[in-house]
Formats: sequence, C-alpha cells, structure tokens
Amino acid sequence: MTDATFDPVATSQRYFDGWRQRDAGAVLATLAPGGTYEDPLTGGPIAGDALAGYMRALWAAMPDLDFALGEVHRVAGGTVHAEWTMLGRNHGPFNGLPPTGRAVRLPGIDVIRVGGDGIRSVCGYFDSAVVPRQLGLDVVVQPRRIGPFAFGTSIVVRREQPVRPGVLALTELLAAADEHVQSIREMSRQTVIEQLGNPAFLGATASVAGRRMTTVSAWASHEALSAAMRAGTHAQAMQRFFRDGIAEGGTTSVYAPVRVGSFLRRCGACGAMNRIDGTRGVCRECGAGVEALA
Repeated sequence: MTDATFDPVATSQRYFDGWRQRDAGAVLATLAPGGTYEDPLTGGPIAGDALAGYMRALWAAMPDLDFALGEVHRVAGGTVHAEWTMLGRNHGPFNGLPPTGRAVRLPGIDVIRVGGDGIRSVCGYFDSAVVPRQLGLDVVVQPRRIGPFAFGTSIVVRREQPVRPGVLALTELLAAADEHVQSIREMSRQTVIEQLGNPAFLGATASVAGRRMTTVSAWASHEALSAAMRAGTHAQAMQRFFRDGIAEGGTTSVYAPVRVGSFLRRCGACGAMNRIDGTRGVCRECGAGVEALA
C-alpha cells in the first residue's frame, strides 16, 4: 500500500469496527508501528498492551458497549475526523467501584491520522465528567493544597442503626507515588466490603488528600478488630505495604473510649434538641418520639 492509494476513511472504519466488536486485537491491527491512542483519561498516548488493557477495562465495565458513528470525513491528507456517541450500560466494576446498572451516553470526536502503514495516532476528545455523572458519581474540582490545608475526597460507611464503638482504629499512610494511590484505595474498599457481614464492624471513614490516606474504623471490640485485620484483603494489603514498596510509611493505632456521651437528636415536631440515653426516647418539650441518628 502506498501513500497515493491508501484510504484513511476505510482504515478508520476498520478501527471503529474493532471497537464495536470489542476485539482489542482487531483495533491494534489497524495501528501503524508506533501508532498511539490518547483521550482525556489515558494520561497521554498509549499503545500495545496498555491500550488493550484500557479497552478491556472499559468493556468489562460496560459489556454492551457500542459506538453510534456520525459524520466521518477525510479533512486533509491522511487526517480523518469522526463523530461518535458511546453507548452502554454499567454492568461491571468502574474505576474500582461496583456496577450501577445505569446507562451511559457519551458524545465525542476522534482526530485520526492515517499513513500508508496504518493509523499513526488517534486523539479522542470528550467531556471526561459526563460518564461519572451519568453513573451517579460526584465530579470534584479542587486544589491539592493551599498553605497548610490539603484537599481530597472521603467515603463513609455506617450501620443502619445507631452504634457506640468499643474501639476506634486509626490508620494513616503516605503512598510511595501517585500511581499507587488507586490500588491502595481499591484494597481499602475491598476490605470494607468483606467486613460488611461482620457484626463487630460498625463503620469507617476514609479520606485521601494527595498521596496521604487516612482511615478511621469503628469496632465492637479490640479482639474483633485484630481478628478481622489478620485475614482477607487487609492481610494481603499489609504484605504489599511491607514488601512491595507501595507506601513510604505510615502508622496504626487503636483508641478506646474515655467518655461516651448521649445521643443528641432534634425533635421533628417542635424543634427541641434532646439527649437520648438509648437509641429511642421522647422529646423533653412535647413528648413526641425521637430516635438517635444512625
């Protein structure tokens, strides 16, 4: 095939056929030696195994993924502009999160540069916040740090009933590099998921600010905490902490209550604030029933 006879539009069509057939090998076969793919989520151009892994992760998250192609034009030389709309439903894990079952509709455009030896580059352009929002996720834009303040995100897991912990466990660590943060977060999530059926696990709050990661978990007793942390994903995470260099360092501590206060709850009928010794009581002003917050 020579530069005078190759058809950039036909080559681009075969590229999209590979995506639509969810065939990573077919997509890679359309690329020239050294050909790359890039979009707002890849962190730069990727190719080969990295591109195949990117595609397979997307197909795992949306097994019915498809592209509705719009206008596909050869605009100059070997350059093609292709409009598309990505369609699918989230039936698999997405960025370490469980499937939501929600539908996704993402419009975008690819700028594809084709040579006689295949596709030399694909640059995809789309709004990277659309898919997370359609899956019910918050998209947060904020600085990493201002003076002594570090900014990040947090998750909270709580029981559906009010609880008074027997002990609190505090873990803080500093990931060795930015690329380790996501894997540590996924291990933390999996650890919590494994403990949801454990009645001695009462809840957890985890935060991430840059590479610094902090978790506070509530337990019925220190004995229950110790037993749970020696098994499952947490035990594997500890091995990676000590042996694989995923963190620069960290600290763990366990705290027992010094003073246990009453539950406080505002009355929905009259607005008075009440102290409740148990999980249920009556309003001190109007006698209406009040319940402690879970």
